[in-house]
Amino acid sequence: MTRRPPTQGHCRRAWPFALPAICIGICLPTLAGADSMVKSIEEDHGTYYRLKVELAYKGEPQNFDIVVGCNVRRIYYKFHDSTYEAGLVPTVFGRRMSDGKGLVVRPPDACDGQTTANGGIPSDLMPVIVVYDDAETLSFGTAYMSDDAYENPLSVLKFSGATIEKATSTEFDEFRRTQPNLVRRESYFSPIDSDDELKKHHFTRLTRPFGGACQGYMRFRIPEELRFLVRQHWPQGKPTYWRADTYEDEHEMTGPLWGKRQIQSDRPDDLPRPWQNFMEMVPERTADRGLARRTAAPNRLFPPSVYPATGDNQAQRWPADPTEWASFVAAKQVFVTSDLDFRGSQTRGFAYCSAVSRVPMAERLEQDLDQKPRVMRVDSHDVVSKRPAAFTGAWIFERDEYVFYDYQISLESTRGDL
Repeated sequence: MTRRPPTQGHCRRAWPFALPAICIGICLPTLAGADSMVKSIEEDHGTYYRLKVELAYKGEPQNFDIVVGCNVRRIYYKFHDSTYEAGLVPTVFGRRMSDGKGLVVRPPDACDGQTTANGGIPSDLMPVIVVYDDAETLSFGTAYMSDDAYENPLSVLKFSGATIEKATSTEFDEFRRTQPNLVRRESYFSPIDSDDELKKHHFTRLTRPFGGACQGYMRFRIPEELRFLVRQHWPQGKPTYWRADTYEDEHEMTGPLWGKRQIQSDRPDDLPRPWQNFMEMVPERTADRGLARRTAAPNRLFPPSVYPATGDNQAQRWPADPTEWASFVAAKQVFVTSDLDFRGSQTRGFAYCSAVSRVPMAERLEQDLDQKPRVMRVDSHDVVSKRPAAFTGAWIFERDEYVFYDYQISLESTRGDL
């Protein structure tokens, strides 16, 4: 199977969505309001910075001035010697819009003293910003992943710039006192796998968990000199969207891309660029350092062209009332594992943010669901392949001209909190 190239980790890197539950299970004992257990709070040795973002939502100014703390406190417990320092607070910050939507900013990591003034933060900084359909649940949102999103006719946001400057603990305390965060801690930690962890820390299982995993596909032109390989594996009938029938076939077609020196996105005016330049915009890195921009200098990362995706395994597609799940499953003809919203490139620049439902299902319901045929789709088109439909790691070919490659970012951060 063709795999992504390995990436270097970082203690504050945002995780892929499957991982927060692991670390949260370790970190939560210090996070979930166990004030009765606190013995003392040591002097704060955290660092602080201020993120300023100039935005407009549907023409209405919605500027943000967020003071972020890194390693902001150390807590000792009466019954054991473990300590905790919150890594990034707030990891996400949002406010309610007048139409009931939620506008949420994911601050980049500037915990090592980077600022716009000292050159540690690029002058064209663009943080991840998500518009959630419902400010009450924040279960499904549209992330703005590049300049393309703001220039898109579907956009409801105008982005005018962002900067980072130094801040103090006093400013951090004042920010937290005066600016309430739309994102609640119960919501932020709702994707935790373990019910026991939730109960231990007085959180309830939400049927609409926080949409902190943002999914999409990058789209590239297949170099002309490699199309003959693609045509050899194009299924009979020449479907518009298809996958290789075997992993070996997929590797034969995509392997040369990893070593290919130059490749193009699907933007009409883009120049060929190194494949690794695109792939260095790996999902788990973008939230931490700010999104790659088309204004990037030659030695900086350049953004691929991206499109949003979701699937039937995401909580927002299921009825909010679990008692309705049996009829919901019974009515489904197929289970869509990956649903790419392409619209002939009209959705360029966006990703869809959601979460897998962790509410337990009855065994019979799971069996009924497992019997449903599974498909991948691009718009209303089934992706043709003899292989089972995939959730992740999927290359989807568009005729013999383009290829989609999936990606995902997590809005959560290591040891992050609100």
